[in-house]
Amino acid sequence: MRIIADENMPELGLFAGLGDITTLPGRSINGADLAAVDILLVRSVTRVDEKLLAGSPVRFVGSATIGTDHVDTGWLADAGIRFAHAPGCNAMAVAEYVLQAVLHWSLTFRRPLSSCSAGLVGLGNVGARVAELLLALGLSVVATDPPRQRRGDVPGLEWKDLDTVLDCDIVSLHVPLIHSGPDATWHLINEARLGRLRPEQLLVNTCRGDIIDSSALLLQRPEVLPTLVLDVWEGEPRVPALLFQRALLGSPHVAGYSVEGKQRGTRMVHSALLDWLEGAENGSPAVQGACEGPAEAYSGQIMDHAGLLMLLQQNYRIEDDHQLLKQALGEADPVSAFDRLRRDYRPRHEVANLVLTAEVAPSLVPVLRLLGVRFSGPDSLDTASDVPASRRPDGSSLR
Repeated sequence: MRIIADENMPELGLFAGLGDITTLPGRSINGADLAAVDILLVRSVTRVDEKLLAGSPVRFVGSATIGTDHVDTGWLADAGIRFAHAPGCNAMAVAEYVLQAVLHWSLTFRRPLSSCSAGLVGLGNVGARVAELLLALGLSVVATDPPRQRRGDVPGLEWKDLDTVLDCDIVSLHVPLIHSGPDATWHLINEARLGRLRPEQLLVNTCRGDIIDSSALLLQRPEVLPTLVLDVWEGEPRVPALLFQRALLGSPHVAGYSVEGKQRGTRMVHSALLDWLEGAENGSPAVQGACEGPAEAYSGQIMDHAGLLMLLQQNYRIEDDHQLLKQALGEADPVSAFDRLRRDYRPRHEVANLVLTAEVAPSLVPVLRLLGVRFSGPDSLDTASDVPASRRPDGSSLR
């Protein structure tokens, strides 16, 4: 078979036995490239729709990402083209990013988390994992997710309306981009909702830039805005310099860019493709295979939130990406520079590869268990490894 793949997908060797693979920059894949192609493998920057695929022989599209707003799934179904993606593949990487942002904000502005509330807009794979971590830190957590609320899901925390969630000290966005209908999320955080936010709040966006109306955000006076941590940007790869300047921390859509997250995404698509080739009627659910980084000893004490932040920063610092994006926006071609940062992104492992060798405060053990870090020594807490990362410390499910 003939396969076209986004050059940013790792582990493409998995597909080598299936046919000839050609890699291309995701944003540049066009109809002419697909004139003699059977399988298309993408990430989030390739718009997959009738315009791209009409008249092509493509019969399988795999997106090694959690989101699907870049794919016209309805048209693919009508055209008889099988589609698969990788829900949840990078949930832990994004959750680590959000946790680091929360700790950074708390320590920078001296806001004790024990007295803070957190509101999550969206409680899917990523939002649920963020909720677990914040609950383990002792925060009061509420969420809004209308589709789940209508289904009567009971996630182990309180459902609230959007306005109530936006009143929390910390607001984190975890919704797909939907342009129309009762659950539309495009410009969900509009001028009116931005106007109700307060300077002492933290607003984190790691889902899609278009969830926030960036024009309305720029119309607000900087001193009345909440503290902003933005990994995604409306209109990216073009990032308005003024918008970036208003963020405490900003990064080039890489919150989920862990080595393990990317590997899971590729493996889940590969599994779905094999199912399709074997003639599975509907395809079995994609399974997230184990992806662990190389074990690395960590000897720093974790006795407080500052120590927890240092642990998270052992593998990754949001501030580093902030500086790289700042430099990129100052280049002659900032759009190309934004894509270059994503294409050439350095290897970054999730903290589950770390083995703790020093003292840990008992109050922080629950969040460390959820992060998947390992414990060593005679008093090893590795028995905690049988606690599913998809559950709260008290055992109740957020799924």
